[in-house]
Amino acid sequence: MRSEEALIGMRVRVRNSLLRADLRGRVGTILRRLGSPDYVALDVLLEDGSQELFWHHELDDFAGV
Repeated sequence: MRSEEALIGMRVRVRNSLLRADLRGRVGTILRRLGSPDYVALDVLLEDGSQELFWHHELDDFAGV
């Protein structure tokens, strides 16, 4: 996902290439955008109720899946 595509409220899936195997493939909703608009970090509420911080390139759009 590109930095400018990541919007608050958007449903996302954690990429399978993420180093933390326990988070790969999990789905959540973007709560906040943090940092530079060109290289944004995203606070994501996962379906199990936990919150994690990701870089934009660690996520994919989950709309319509």
